[in-house]
Amino acid sequence: MFRILIAEDEPLLLKSIADKIRQLDPDFKIVGEYENGEYAVLELDLLRPHVVLTDIYMPVMDGLSLIRHVRERSPATICAILTGYRDFEYARQAIQLGVSDLLLKPPTADILGPFLAETKRRLSRNQTLVEAELLQQWMLRKEEGGGSEEIRRLAQEYFYHSRYLVLYARVAGSPESQAKIPSLLPVLEDGERQYALPPIGAYEGASVIGVHNLTEARLEKLLEYARSELQASAACVTAVAAAKLQDDLHPALELLRRASRAGFPLEGKRVRSFRGPHDRPYDIPPLPLPGSLEQELAALWVKKRKSDFVRKLEGLLLTEAWSNATRAQWQQTLTFLTNSLLLHEEASSPKAPTARWHHELEDAVWRPTNRDGIIEGIREFFDTFFDEMEQEAEASWTEELKLYLENRYMENITLAELAERFGLNPSYLGRVYKRKYGQSPIDNLIQIRIDRAKKLILERPRLLFREIAEMVGCADPFYFSKLFKQWTGLTPREFKKNGGY
Repeated sequence: MFRILIAEDEPLLLKSIADKIRQLDPDFKIVGEYENGEYAVLELDLLRPHVVLTDIYMPVMDGLSLIRHVRERSPATICAILTGYRDFEYARQAIQLGVSDLLLKPPTADILGPFLAETKRRLSRNQTLVEAELLQQWMLRKEEGGGSEEIRRLAQEYFYHSRYLVLYARVAGSPESQAKIPSLLPVLEDGERQYALPPIGAYEGASVIGVHNLTEARLEKLLEYARSELQASAACVTAVAAAKLQDDLHPALELLRRASRAGFPLEGKRVRSFRGPHDRPYDIPPLPLPGSLEQELAALWVKKRKSDFVRKLEGLLLTEAWSNATRAQWQQTLTFLTNSLLLHEEASSPKAPTARWHHELEDAVWRPTNRDGIIEGIREFFDTFFDEMEQEAEASWTEELKLYLENRYMENITLAELAERFGLNPSYLGRVYKRKYGQSPIDNLIQIRIDRAKKLILERPRLLFREIAEMVGCADPFYFSKLFKQWTGLTPREFKKNGGY
């Protein structure tokens, strides 16, 4: 429930403290165990601890310096000092930094028990923190046994409404676009509440509304208000009633995500509501693709008549059936068509494209904010196919680019610089490279850096992580730590501690 980070340079004492905390109170989850302050600082933003328990004397970075970093990034985090020194000056500095306790080493269960109990009381009084943690556990189904009796009591106290409405929105746009459910306060009754959920992902947002009553008419009114206030030109807003958040929040979000994707319009904002979290979202029926038209398109494809092919395809996209369809239907039917075209190409040529094109088609359908933009994206998608089939013999530059990244990974490299160096359009360079290797040039560069970093961590254990970051081309050690976690599932510290596993 509450995340605690421990920094102590004596490994046996560090393990002893961690084991005691786990035994004394299951509501505290140890998210990090570090032997110096620098390791802890590199991963503070990833772990977001509620409590930091640190020794004063540690190599590289001492405990007081660690607490200063914590205070800069998260002033509400509770900090406590572990020390075997009864030194007034250290105590004075600790008090100035807002340290809550000084615990003499080695802390026994009689010392840690009261400290944990008082810390939990302080954290539990922060209603917003408790609500956010409970909602995150429920939406991810990470209850870990339901926590203590106190946590269950707080859940009943803070989430007291008889009914809840789970709202979810998906938007179209650039990769930076993010759906944020607007405040529904103007249409809520006295005593009703809106709880923001943690970010779900790009293009997505969700919220929970605690209400006194939820008739069908009221549900539609709240949903329509959310639709009208959502800051997006193309979106699908879905909602479902839930009785008990602990059981219903996760399946409700899964339902709404599938339904939002299935019903997302070509342009404008659409709403969709469900009675319960276990309802079934509607299916995605295929769009009409006449056999004669498919044969014409295949013939034009094989003959490399790009202009005629694109014109014939655009005629299909502008028909009434396609104009009134959803984006999921477009993607599904165009995927079927593309697979069919590639089969025809393979039959006529042993060098038919076998690259991974599904993500590019998905981007073409889902990123634009209106139908015209989607059609333009699909035109560009098929243009790329034709161009690559014509220029296959000239694509040897991809191998040269791959070798360049492997030899110059420690330098500051951007897509624009690569495009200029190889005399190509950045968008075309990225697409062709990804088709051949399954990764964009920048993702390939990151993969090379992570692989080199893993090797350095294992072969040169005395190197600091900031030194490793610089050696693989990452000037910012905090960014390096985040990147390493995203690509390996482990922090650099965990990777080193586990011996690379």
